[in-house]
Amino acid sequence: MKHLPVLGNAPVRVDATRPDPPILGERLWRLGEALFLWVDRLIEAGLAPAASPLAQTGAIANTTFIVATVSGVLLLVWYSPSVHLAHASLEAMRASPLSAQLARSVHRYSSDGCMLFVVLHALRLGFERRFTGARWLAWATGVLLVGTLWGVGWLGYWLVWDEPARQVALGTAKLLDGLPIFADPLGRSFLTDGSINSLLFFMVFFFHMLIPLGMGIALWLHITRLNRPKFLAGRWMTTWIVLSLIGLSLLVPASSAGPAHMAAAPGRFAMDAWYLLPLVLTDRLGGGLLWALGLGGGLVLFSAPWWVVRRRAQVAEVDEAKCNGCTLCHADCPYDAVTMVPRQDGRSFALQAEVDADKCVGCGICAGSCDPAGIGLPQVSVVDARARMDGWIDRMIARGEEPYLAFLCAGSAGAGLEVEVASGRAEALPGYRVMAVACIGWVHMLTVERALRHGARGVLLVGCPDSSCTYREGGRWTAARIAGARAPGLRPFKVDAERVRFVALDRTRAAALTRLAESFRRSGEAPAARARARIAQVATALVLLALSGGAVLAGSRLGYAGPASSGPELVVSFKHPGRAGDRCRRATEAENARLAVHMRRGEICERGRAAVRLKVWVDGAVAREGRHAPRGVSRDGNSIAIEHVPVAAGAHRVSVAIGETADPDEWTFRDERTVELGAGQRRVVLFDRLTGFTWHGEDAQQGGAP
Repeated sequence: MKHLPVLGNAPVRVDATRPDPPILGERLWRLGEALFLWVDRLIEAGLAPAASPLAQTGAIANTTFIVATVSGVLLLVWYSPSVHLAHASLEAMRASPLSAQLARSVHRYSSDGCMLFVVLHALRLGFERRFTGARWLAWATGVLLVGTLWGVGWLGYWLVWDEPARQVALGTAKLLDGLPIFADPLGRSFLTDGSINSLLFFMVFFFHMLIPLGMGIALWLHITRLNRPKFLAGRWMTTWIVLSLIGLSLLVPASSAGPAHMAAAPGRFAMDAWYLLPLVLTDRLGGGLLWALGLGGGLVLFSAPWWVVRRRAQVAEVDEAKCNGCTLCHADCPYDAVTMVPRQDGRSFALQAEVDADKCVGCGICAGSCDPAGIGLPQVSVVDARARMDGWIDRMIARGEEPYLAFLCAGSAGAGLEVEVASGRAEALPGYRVMAVACIGWVHMLTVERALRHGARGVLLVGCPDSSCTYREGGRWTAARIAGARAPGLRPFKVDAERVRFVALDRTRAAALTRLAESFRRSGEAPAARARARIAQVATALVLLALSGGAVLAGSRLGYAGPASSGPELVVSFKHPGRAGDRCRRATEAENARLAVHMRRGEICERGRAAVRLKVWVDGAVAREGRHAPRGVSRDGNSIAIEHVPVAAGAHRVSVAIGETADPDEWTFRDERTVELGAGQRRVVLFDRLTGFTWHGEDAQQGGAP
């Protein structure tokens, strides 16, 4: 194993010793992290860190996802997956507030809660920079999972078939019509209530049920590089989650807006912003721009682990000559980066450690597990660090000082302190010699014992709290090793364990670290953790419950109004083939020369149809006129059009004519009606070859052709 030499004695910030390199916009990321740490401190004033919801956002998201899945399956007892019956079946659930309505409300609020904690989980890990390097897989699959979760919720709101569902359907149609995958524009299916395809509605229902099953694979990939992942919330937290969802569902039952009417202009309604916030874009932007924003934004997020970082992190290395195959490093690694493989050097040990560089994040926790120092970080040698530590103690004793040592984790309260590398001096910690480490889990208990036996009066180890531990388990393993609960542990028969203190302080608590270190140096004692009164615990839990429930409820009932309409409108749409005709020309000698003799011909005829023409009169004046080319590679398919014609409120004489030939004066089909339009109303005129003209909306009087 190669070790990098330490040159000079210039002050170095403790957080500069992290193995992962700085990222773009480092200060902005740190501000976001500080916000989460500040909230952690407020919560942990009343609750133990293990009970804090911010310390287990991923586990809570998974738990609420399972609750949503189970309650969704239960809803099938009462729900009718039909465009004609869906809204009525949901409204009928109100008659059973303790069964059907309760299941519906729990499904609604657990889905919203899942998205809330997914967003918190992503923000927290992002601000803490836990997504670069070897952790790219968790980030990339996380981005896919968030997108998939949103898609499931978006489809779920389609199934309610109320006013928001109509806007969801129209937004989806706008997106899909931007892709060349449908012969007919999907948007044409949503012009009238009668034109909605029941099979399409059932397909939405099918995908809403099927996609969550496939998300299990992505969830497995999301945590596959973690040892001991906390996939679900604990028993007590799960109980709190379920009871709070039931309580919220009983207090504020989920409800629907009015039934969807495709011919009516959208009005103001309450939408669930956790899933329907994109309506702000789909109601205002075209399909091409929506795809550009969605794909562009997704690509930026997905690729963040590569473009925000300037270089790769340092990874652990194995000194095969020292490795005795004990497997402790394999057991302690939080990222499953250390595996045990058969030895190849002929030594008596059966196994040796091997580091997977693609998984290693460079935390150095494995070094704290290895008695013979056979594994560790190349930038900090355990042997060299112990020798430097001995020199510090000897020089302090020679000057008549009492030696105290402090090991500072690069993500802890000591992160911002400046330390002279060679001398170990830190202005903020007088009387101490300080060693900065990437993670407090790097510190081996033999190193601590050696310092005490060499003359140190005390050793202070400063790590991160569990709720914000950069490398997941460094502080946990250190506390367990000091207590003798995890090997390799501190040996109380060798040294006085009272002279060793481990404290977990986040990077915003530098002042607390200074006070604590001074207290430990002067009295040999670190302040004991303040006991939390039961009333404080209950009060904190209730406040958190109210805040999270309030956030879910507020987001699920956000007032929304689509873009302001200039007035009523007339929609004219047709699907009709133009007159067929072959376009023929004389074949050239060169074209015939490329063909077999029996395939040569005098004329080459190309198939095709004429463009279909549309003309609309309103009160005798031409309001819209255009030609619509046939679809298909050979230009021999149907012509399809959807035209929106704004009109003033009141009664109007509307005439529509369609021509299927190339003759501009020939109108093959014509119809005329008198229609009455009020503010926010829409009249739809549909035409196809089989049914002719059909007028949808308020009653229109039959009239003659123009």
